[in-house]
Amino acid sequence: MNYYTNTCKCGCGGQIEIKKRHKYYGIPQFILGHNKNNLKHGETKTKLYQVWAEIKQRCNNPNDMHFKDYGGRGITICPEWTNDYIKFRDWALNNGYQEGLTIDRIENDGNYSPKNCQWISLEKNAQKKRTTKLNQEKVNEIRIKYNSGYYTQKQLAKEYNVSIATISLIINNKRWWD
Repeated sequence: MNYYTNTCKCGCGGQIEIKKRHKYYGIPQFILGHNKNNLKHGETKTKLYQVWAEIKQRCNNPNDMHFKDYGGRGITICPEWTNDYIKFRDWALNNGYQEGLTIDRIENDGNYSPKNCQWISLEKNAQKKRTTKLNQEKVNEIRIKYNSGYYTQKQLAKEYNVSIATISLIINNKRWWD
């Protein structure tokens, strides 16, 4: 018995086959849910697909634990990528995506779009976080002050509002990236 009747475009840009036994009223729930028996592009388990799905979640889903820092601040994903994983994938592959890199919004208050995104290392991305207390200039100051002999690690930790462990990593060149 043939269960398939139509091939339709999935929300992520792939193609799926609609089963005869499902009624089609707009976009069926099993398409939105990516029922693995219906999925044809086969990329849902790739790292790049997960990046795309996570962007959508943190921008669009108020129940996502990161929504307050993204969608809750008004950050969106461009319409070109919102419903088309293939367009996102093609942009990523043509713009430096490699395993081990993370997507970065060039303008931290800007949206996820081809003009505002790039692929960078996790270390570089960590430096750009809104919550990062230190920047390269402050790290250099810490090293200079400590090397002068007039400051203890404890004093520097208090002055820069970071832990003594962070100061230790900085002065031993094990933290912060040039």
